[in-house]
Amino acid sequence: MKKILSIIFSILFIFTLVPIVQAGLNDAFGNGSMQEMVGQRAGFETGGENNLENTISSVITLVLSFLGIIFIALLIYGGVNWMTAGGNESKIESSKKLIKQAIIGIIVVLGAYTITFFILNNLTDLVL
Repeated sequence: MKKILSIIFSILFIFTLVPIVQAGLNDAFGNGSMQEMVGQRAGFETGGENNLENTISSVITLVLSFLGIIFIALLIYGGVNWMTAGGNESKIESSKKLIKQAIIGIIVVLGAYTITFFILNNLTDLVL
C-alpha cells in the first residue's frame, strides 16, 4: 500500500512540475515576449511565425523538461529506497549511488543547457 501511495504521489508531483519547468524554459530560449518586443522595436515582423529558431528552441525545451522530470523521479525513488532500507547497508549504498548519479546527470544537463543557450544567442546575433 505504501509503495502504491508513493508512486501515485510521485506521478502527481511530476505532473505538477511540468508546467513550471516549461514556463521557465520558454522565456530562456526566446519563446517569450521579450524577444518579440525587441524585434518589434528593431522593425522586424514578429507575428508568430514558425522559423528555425523557434522550432529548435521548442525541441530543446521539450527535451530538457523531460530530463528534469526524470531527475526528480530518480531523486524521489532514491530517497524512498533509502528511507525504506531498514538498516540494510547494501540498499542504502545503492540508494546513495543512485542519488549521486542523478545529481551528476542533472549537472551535465544544465551544462548542456548553458552551452546551447550561449550558442543559440550568439548564432542569432550573427544572423541578425
